[in-house]
Amino acid sequence: MKILHLFHDMMNLYGEYANLLVLDRYLSEHGQQVQIDTLGVYEQKDISGYDLYFMGAGTERKQKLALEELKKYAAPLKDAYENGKVFLFTGNSFELLGKSLTDAAGRVYDGLGLFSFETVEGNRRIVGDCLGSCALFEEAVVGFMNKCSKTTGISNPLFTLQMGFGNEAEKGPEGICEKNFFGTHLTGPILTKNPAMLREITKRLIGAVDPQITIPYMQQAYETTSRALKNRLEGNS
Repeated sequence: MKILHLFHDMMNLYGEYANLLVLDRYLSEHGQQVQIDTLGVYEQKDISGYDLYFMGAGTERKQKLALEELKKYAAPLKDAYENGKVFLFTGNSFELLGKSLTDAAGRVYDGLGLFSFETVEGNRRIVGDCLGSCALFEEAVVGFMNKCSKTTGISNPLFTLQMGFGNEAEKGPEGICEKNFFGTHLTGPILTKNPAMLREITKRLIGAVDPQITIPYMQQAYETTSRALKNRLEGNS
């Protein structure tokens, strides 16, 4: 099982590498031999042949730098997507795969064009805990968000938020789920906070998961967080 961490040296704002640490452990417990490689932002290498491509969040400035470097890999990334490889892009990294990205000053940057959505940044930061649901599994989704953008034109969102800001409005649809591409502004890191999401990614990689294999401390932390957020949501209703 080969995993590539894209721009680990620039797009890792919230310790997002932990997503790959927990995925490595979970896959290993399913009998998989896991190889995690990295691609530095100014490094050049062949990125074809990986089973999963991951990128985390970065500041708005670093995001634009990452975009220009990522364009050099547009062809192999598109081929990997079309061939059903798994992608997990968290925070503002998934915005790079759209049609365009407009910053707060009005400058427009062309995205990779893998998807047709458009993102526009504003001057208001949107920060806070999130609670939502996902059509792929029954458990609630928890996470944290820190962004200053709105994204329009996504027809297949990954989550539906009951707490937090979605793609373009308070609550509602959030992220994107197309084929085996998962993009979300929720960080945390998301796979360490959501055992069900970890299972879903693993299932996409190896076809099935063993329900007897769990990471106890993750499950306990998830239950504590989801219970607290549900109580907060009910208290504000």
